[in-house]
Amino acid sequence: MSLALFVGSVVPVPLESPGGGGGAFDRILDALPAGVGLTDPFHLVGYAVLAVLLVPVTRGRRLGGVLAVVGAVAFGFGIELVQAPIPWRSFAWRDAGVNAVGAMGGGVIAVVRRSVSSTNDRDGDR
Repeated sequence: MSLALFVGSVVPVPLESPGGGGGAFDRILDALPAGVGLTDPFHLVGYAVLAVLLVPVTRGRRLGGVLAVVGAVAFGFGIELVQAPIPWRSFAWRDAGVNAVGAMGGGVIAVVRRSVSSTNDRDGDR
């Protein structure tokens, strides 16, 4: 997952709609709520999935969920730093923030799911 996030974060993306203007791409951009960027859902979902995948890696640690979220947030911030010198990319605090929100959401989901699963396992043993 981290490789997919990295590659997706350094490849060139078009700054305007393909083939000129007024196409479906522009309609999608116009349909987004004010303040929501085209890539925001990708940031949210990508870093949520990364955090979910990191939680099992931290199993057995007292603050495993927190470590998973911190790792995903740090990775997202590192990606923003990598983007800074790339001519077709840039460092964006906003993207780092959206990455962090996605990572926190994914971490919460994974910890709750793990907690419910372990509770169900204990109840099943009775």
